[in-house]
Amino acid sequence: CDDGNKDNTDACLNTCVSATCGDGVTQAGVEECDDGNHDDTDACRNNCMRARCGDGVMQAGVEECDDGNTIDTDACTASCRIARCGDGITRAGVEECDDGNAVDTDACRNSCVRARCGDGVVEVGVEACDDGNTNNNDGCTNACAASTCGDGVVQAGAEQCDDGNTVDTDGCRNNCMLAKCGDGIVEAGIEECDDGNAVNTDGCTAGCKLAVCGDGIVHVGVEECDDGNTTSGDGCSSDCHAESTPKGGGDPGGDPGHDSGGCCSGSAGGQTAALCGLAVAMVLFRRRRRS
Repeated sequence: CDDGNKDNTDACLNTCVSATCGDGVTQAGVEECDDGNHDDTDACRNNCMRARCGDGVMQAGVEECDDGNTIDTDACTASCRIARCGDGITRAGVEECDDGNAVDTDACRNSCVRARCGDGVVEVGVEACDDGNTNNNDGCTNACAASTCGDGVVQAGAEQCDDGNTVDTDGCRNNCMLAKCGDGIVEAGIEECDDGNAVNTDGCTAGCKLAVCGDGIVHVGVEECDDGNTTSGDGCSSDCHAESTPKGGGDPGGDPGHDSGGCCSGSAGGQTAALCGLAVAMVLFRRRRRS
């Protein structure tokens, strides 16, 4: 060609050769660049267009990838970077989340999965604990709440029971211990009383029954005797007062055999003899006190 001018950037070079891509001369209005080589991965493509992210050719030393599209959630981001956990872009089908930070205790874990109870990491402001297991009876429940007495879950090795209420008079105390006689709390429907001790001779027996005349236990300061019945005339009256002479007579002179009305003679036996013996002992005791 010969265009009769000295403009080297038009269709006819100053060497009178037609301009072509790759000749090293950028043709004005036609080419963006022309570096005169056939390297398609440098700044000037082999089609004499400037390399850019999204052109489908990875520019060496500049781009990590180039998949020729502007989709930001595939393996190659729209900025021509290889998708990775922590880049702030949730990769479709691969990541559940990506918050672009290195904080492992927020809603998105550093592994780009959503934080959830049981993953072993305590989510700040959401979980009280997270032990990474499904054991509901240890110090951290399956709801990631710290085990407490009254939560309805029995903590192994720490609680005997947990009924999830604040009623202190049922079978499970408010301290999550099983109710028992002697704990100082009257168990409704089970105990008549509970004075918190094992003393059998006060107003509440060691069996958590109210002391009554005829229960066979002498209530100290209230009863003089208690032979387990409410029959008078056997040495202990029906109101649990000692009788000096049982019905049937006796010798006031002091013969225990006479004071027993003969009930302790050889003809008496079994329970009757035992009761007569008790009556005699009570009589002798009262006589000593009088003397």
